[in-house]
Order: sequence, then structure tokens, then C-alpha cells
Amino acid sequence: MKPLPWSHSALSDFLNCPKAYYHKRVLKDVVDPPNDAGLAGDFIHKAFEAYLTNGTPLPSHYPDDIREWPSGVKPPSAYQAYLDRLRQGSGTMYVECRYAINRKFEPVEFFAPDVWCRGILDVLNINGAKARILDHKTGKRKFDTRQLKLNAMLVFIHHPEVLVVKTGYAWLKDTMVDTETYIRAQEADLWSEYRMDLTVDNNAITPEM
Repeated sequence: MKPLPWSHSALSDFLNCPKAYYHKRVLKDVVDPPNDAGLAGDFIHKAFEAYLTNGTPLPSHYPDDIREWPSGVKPPSAYQAYLDRLRQGSGTMYVECRYAINRKFEPVEFFAPDVWCRGILDVLNINGAKARILDHKTGKRKFDTRQLKLNAMLVFIHHPEVLVVKTGYAWLKDTMVDTETYIRAQEADLWSEYRMDLTVDNNAITPEM
């Protein structure tokens, strides 16, 4: 059986419960039911993407199909000033970037036959040798650097000109940003942090996204 591509969320599922991962992502005989938190997150991300990409007006109300909106998270229109600052930033901005690599650590298409690892970046800004990544979060604030590291590594591979990546979680509920900065010279050390989690009995674990 061909190993499945992995991502931050898929690897997290596997490490949390390999059996649940197997049913959810390999056999696909278990499907998580939609919940209000997930629906709200999708709604916010799509609204932000449309505004940053095309200037589509931000909704000022909650969708009717979401019965309970996340406490502390405002409708998308409340974040317009914040998004305008992102749009006015220097360099080139990319939204909802879908990046993928193969086992040789080469850039490939998101659904390429040899894809090994995938990641989606909410907002990426590149200005010469510097890059900034922001991941919007609608849930409770918690700081886990692994997703930030993976995002930075994907940028280093897809943009050889980038030498420094500043990454961050933008917590919409708390109106705070937690950041970490990585440099290209750290690449080997950053990837080594995944080696144990991606290898079992010398066979690569490659969870599907």
C-alpha cells in the first residue's frame, strides 16, 4: 500500500490515537460529524480569504446554520481593520497557500503522485529574503510551535530566496498574536524534530491530510 501524505493535523491525529487515525484517514469508515466550532472556523477563513484576495465585503452577521458561535469571536466584518493592515503590508501577499513536497524535499503539486507532505498557510507575505506567515485561530489560545515550524520549512523549500521566516498564530478571540522566527540555517534541525514521529520500524509513517 502506498504511504499516505501527511500534514500537521494528520500527524497530530496519529500521535493522539493511531487506531482512530486508521479508521478516520485510512479506512475512512468513521467520519467526524460537523460541529459549530468547525463550521465557524471554515466560515471565518473563507470570508477572510475572499476579502484579502478580491476585496469581497466581509459578512457582518453569523451564518444561520451555526447555532452557537464561538464565544469571544466576532463576525468577520469586525476584523476589517486588522485585515486591511495585512493587505497594506510590504512585499507580496499570498492567501490560502497550498504547499506540498515529496520525499526528496522538492516542491510538488498539492495532489502530485509523489506528494509526501502537505500544508496550507492562511496568509503568507514575502518581501525579499524575509517572509511572514499567519495562521488564524478561532479556538482557545494554546501555543504549539510544531505547525509553525512545518509552515516555515515548506516556505524555505518553495521559496529559495527566503532566509528568515516569522510565523504566528493570530488568536481572533483574544486579539493576540504568538510568533516564532526561524532561519534557513535551522532547516536540518527543524526536520529532525519530526524524525521519530514519522518513523516506526524504519518505515515512514505518512498520514493523509
